[in-house]
Amino acid sequence: MKTPELCRKALETEAGFGNDFHRGLVQHIPSPEVCMEVLKECRENNPEELYGVAVAIRPEVMNGEMADFLLPLDGRCISILPVHLQTPERVRVAVETSGMSAVGRGGVPKSLLTPEVYVRCAAHSRESLMMIPWAERSPEVCLMAKTLYPDWVRNHPEFVPESVRNQDSIYTLNSLMESLTGEKFSYRQMTDFYNGKPLNVKRMETPDGVQKDKAVKFDKETGKFSFSDIRQERKRGLKM
Repeated sequence: MKTPELCRKALETEAGFGNDFHRGLVQHIPSPEVCMEVLKECRENNPEELYGVAVAIRPEVMNGEMADFLLPLDGRCISILPVHLQTPERVRVAVETSGMSAVGRGGVPKSLLTPEVYVRCAAHSRESLMMIPWAERSPEVCLMAKTLYPDWVRNHPEFVPESVRNQDSIYTLNSLMESLTGEKFSYRQMTDFYNGKPLNVKRMETPDGVQKDKAVKFDKETGKFSFSDIRQERKRGLKM
């Protein structure tokens, strides 16, 4: 029987911790505890080989502890996890670590690849953004792209699908607010505003004239704006 003690002795008697040795031996180790020790050793001495070593671990040996150790270091490891270890939270960590490289190679159930996952992929890096499939370029993804990489989006207008440009969405709302106020807004500001939270603006053009120093609310059901004094909104926020 390959007990943890015997596995450790095998590790100790081998001549060093070479790259091929890691991959070759770890696939024969049935102990999650020892595999975790190998991963930690690899992180310290051969971090560039961590993914290859993780791939060699047998699926039935892989556990949650190893998954949570690997994903903040290399998000690509999400695709080698057994399905029962692939959770929304672990997918989130994976794409925050590695962007589209974590989920673009397959191996992750489509049910876990939510629109929010692709927004996080867009936020990871411009390289990750460019890997997002056409069908997943939602208004939220396109808004994140415009917020973080405005020059790139301006120079590559084909990135944003016509369907996103032409439909009423958070993306077109952001463009409208920029033109009416002359201000730029963060992704979080616009998300909150789209979902009904007041947005403070210094100046905003409306059909009835210019509104100054107002808290604006947007009703996405009607597509209409309402205004109140910023001080009034602050007082409302103080109520318990």
